[in-house]
Amino acid sequence: MPWPRRVTHLLWAVSVVLVVLTVVAVRDLGDPDGAWIVGGAVLASGVPFAAGFLAVRHDPRNWVGPWLTAAGANILLQTAHGNWADALAAPPSDLAASAELLNLTQGIWMGWFLPFAIVLLLFPDGRPNDAWARRTAIALPLSVVAFNLFLAVAPGPLMPPLDDWPRPFGEHWVGYGAIPALVVFYACLVLAALATRRRYRAAADELERARLRWMFVACLTVPATILLCWAGYLLTGTPIVALGGLIAMNIAIPAATLVAMLRHDLYDVDRAVVAAAVYPVLAFLVVAGHATVSSAVALAVGADSTAPAVLATVVVVVLLLPARALLLRFLGRRLHPRRARGIAAVQALVTDVHDGSREPEELESVLREAMRDPALRVGYRWPGSADFVDVAGDAVSGTGVPIRLKGNEIGLIVAGPGRAPVPEEVAREAALVAESTRLRGELGHALGEVEASRQRLLRAGYEERRRLEMDLHDGAQQRLVSLGMRLRVAQRRVAAGGSVELDGLVDSAVDEIATAVAELRQIAHGLRPSSLDDGLAPALENLTRSSALPLRLTFDADELPEHVSITAYYVASEGVANAVKHSGAREVEVAVRRDRGNVLVAVRDDGSGGARITPGSGLSMLCDRVHALGGRLSLHSPPLGGTVMTAEIPCGS
Repeated sequence: MPWPRRVTHLLWAVSVVLVVLTVVAVRDLGDPDGAWIVGGAVLASGVPFAAGFLAVRHDPRNWVGPWLTAAGANILLQTAHGNWADALAAPPSDLAASAELLNLTQGIWMGWFLPFAIVLLLFPDGRPNDAWARRTAIALPLSVVAFNLFLAVAPGPLMPPLDDWPRPFGEHWVGYGAIPALVVFYACLVLAALATRRRYRAAADELERARLRWMFVACLTVPATILLCWAGYLLTGTPIVALGGLIAMNIAIPAATLVAMLRHDLYDVDRAVVAAAVYPVLAFLVVAGHATVSSAVALAVGADSTAPAVLATVVVVVLLLPARALLLRFLGRRLHPRRARGIAAVQALVTDVHDGSREPEELESVLREAMRDPALRVGYRWPGSADFVDVAGDAVSGTGVPIRLKGNEIGLIVAGPGRAPVPEEVAREAALVAESTRLRGELGHALGEVEASRQRLLRAGYEERRRLEMDLHDGAQQRLVSLGMRLRVAQRRVAAGGSVELDGLVDSAVDEIATAVAELRQIAHGLRPSSLDDGLAPALENLTRSSALPLRLTFDADELPEHVSITAYYVASEGVANAVKHSGAREVEVAVRRDRGNVLVAVRDDGSGGARITPGSGLSMLCDRVHALGGRLSLHSPPLGGTVMTAEIPCGS
């Protein structure tokens, strides 16, 4: 078992002992709220304990987990020590007591900060990042030990509530060494926070930087708690105000550490950084402003009056009302230059687009320059499609920040490899530009399709006329010309007094005429199927009878215009022909129904799938025929999944 996990298990055992000691002290004290005290301590320690457990489970060799567990054990230690001291200060008490131990643990409050400072030094890999971090990790516990040793012999009574207890180590001026030891302790706390900053600067990729930004948010609770402690002494004479900071610190740092290790992308950490920086500054301004105003008013009206406190509160509140918004904007620009650059670049592009000097399609290049990410991609989702493509039509894949407009996801911004995601505010700012690009691209694509379809229809018309000309020339025309010549020969023979076998000549002429008529009907069927003379439904019924595969027909449409019936028939016959020739299907289904102003024709088969609309194919020509009527043809044919061809044709009635 790795040592970090062993230490974690040991801390759990120590914590159980501390809970038992707290229960003993509360019962000896006779406090009716004792159960609430014990329950509150256990509940408060739950966050760092849970964070430590999950961190050790995630990486059993990482020392961050044991130190988070130590933070939870410290809550129970502080509770046990405080209640034990209160019970000893309220005799009679049956609790065991050691004056030496009490003298040596006057600085136990440092335990609130020590575990978290070590976490800042070790995060994220469980090792100090550089020489300064290693020295700080050593100096921190040494300063705690030195402070308590010096305080044990410092002149004066013990800390309340045991200020009347004896001093077994005596009192000596050497005890004033606690002051520099305390300064070193505070300096080490600052260095621990700076170690996170140095590690952030040395980070090799944006992933590690994103994790360290979470720790930056969390470490701000340490100086905030110290400020609250000083504010409490200044305003109330007690450190009770620091309780809020201690609670925040014991929740924020474990939670931020856990999120940074397991789910660093759970929330926009940059926004949290700004908020975490603004409120300590506001707290400092409140404390400083309150102290300054109340001192000035006290000198004017007297220190015993309540007016200084009331007036100071009113003045500070009025002056600091606009400070929050100003600080959010100022620190937002200072702490998030990427966000500020991105928003400014998009706004400049919008202005230039309105002026006509730039095109909205330049969004990707603008964001690449602003985000300093040459591999950044911007994808757009065309209507009716689930995929993202760039302005050139190339696919854009990967995890990115969605661009949304009115709740619809219209685009995606994908950062380059190893780069931080684009801030969500930048994506929101780019929504209108992306929508403009998307609509312009869709319009350009539609116009291109219309032009291509027009060219194909023209070529098809030319080819169809040539085919008709050749069919008429080589077929019916030749037969009729030949028949005419034979009749002319017979006429001349009769005129010359010769004889002609009239019955044979007439029978032959009738056969030739019948053959020519049949050929003409076949040609005419290619222009308009003769089976449509009775309507679309009977024509599809004939198709059902002539199909080489079992064909199920569903028809639910009223009488349709002639041009719609012809196109619908060609859709059905082409779909059935493809199923017979290419798919290897066992069954085909044709469904025709009216849907408001459109007729929907669907041809389904259970074949091998894999069909595609390729240029010059029958499906391509069919697609052009449908588009010419303002309709739409779609094809869904996954491999081994059958084929579904659907045409939506406007009826015009």
